[in-house]
Amino acid sequence: MIFSIVAIIIGYLSGSIPMGYLVARLYGVDVTSTGSGRIGGTNVLRAAGATAAGLTVLGDVLKGMIPTLLLVSAGMPLTASLAGAAAVLGHNHSIFLRFRGGVGAGTAIGVIGALSFPVGLLTAFCGLVALALSRYASILSTTIAVSSVVFLTLFAWLGYTPYEYIAGAVVIMLLIVNALRPNYARLRAGTER
Repeated sequence: MIFSIVAIIIGYLSGSIPMGYLVARLYGVDVTSTGSGRIGGTNVLRAAGATAAGLTVLGDVLKGMIPTLLLVSAGMPLTASLAGAAAVLGHNHSIFLRFRGGVGAGTAIGVIGALSFPVGLLTAFCGLVALALSRYASILSTTIAVSSVVFLTLFAWLGYTPYEYIAGAVVIMLLIVNALRPNYARLRAGTER
């Protein structure tokens, strides 16, 4: 029990590493005061360019994937999924940025990919299709959040993954949807970018 609590805290701290903020600073940009003020790949792309955004997304994926994968390898499915969810929480509410952050989609892909590589690929593919069709990063993120729960539930039902993974995916979905509330308001108003 103590180990699981510590692992979840470490997941949160890993997720709290503000990759987008750090990468953008290398390019002379403070993303927290530019565009949406978020530290994810979309805002970094708009503020600092494609290379910075690519590095940000890679860092965001890895900070969710590494702690989750270590716990999956240790045979701790529930702790792995909750530590992964904690990494997304850390990304969205970083202790290093006064609890500001991003939406968590990149970190979520890292977590889901660590829990099940095929589900991670399916989730990322669905997100990219949603982006291609809608042209909105918020739709990409929502699709990632929802499809990860759907696919992990299906894979658990088919016997490919533990049911415990669904718990973390549901928490991740709620975190992403909550972070996107302003985007949904802009989508309804027709002002989303």
